[in-house]
Amino acid sequence: MEMLGDRAQSGVGTKITRILSKDLFIYLLDHEVKRALRYQNFISILLMRLVPYSKDNDGKGFEACRQTLANMLTQEMRETDILGFLEENKLIALLPYADATAGDQARSRFEGTLKYYDFKSWGYEVMVQQFCFPRNGTNTTELIKKTLDVELFRTI
Repeated sequence: MEMLGDRAQSGVGTKITRILSKDLFIYLLDHEVKRALRYQNFISILLMRLVPYSKDNDGKGFEACRQTLANMLTQEMRETDILGFLEENKLIALLPYADATAGDQARSRFEGTLKYYDFKSWGYEVMVQQFCFPRNGTNTTELIKKTLDVELFRTI
């Protein structure tokens, strides 16, 4: 149990306490995938990526965009959802027990909220992609590969 406590301390950011580091997120994703296999449940994953809006972007707005997106995630997602950073520009939300339909509803709700923010004024766009276990992968490795390799995102 101490190991889990140590891992929980590795969350990223001082203001963001619910967003986990990549290592801890993958550890919990693996745990949830094994649970879903055992109990034949679904898992939905929402991946948000910050993409420069133009080639002239100097990157000054990146940290503001990242912080705003992280704050939106913590406010919009359920207490039971697991939130993390996969890479510097990729945030991910794991929705346990959510099938593709429930994941789509969460994605739609989140995209609706994104429309009230002007990330383009900071030089970035938010791209959203949804994955579902077992439809898009039957183990942790497949799901992570899918989320890291995806290039076809919906732009918001």
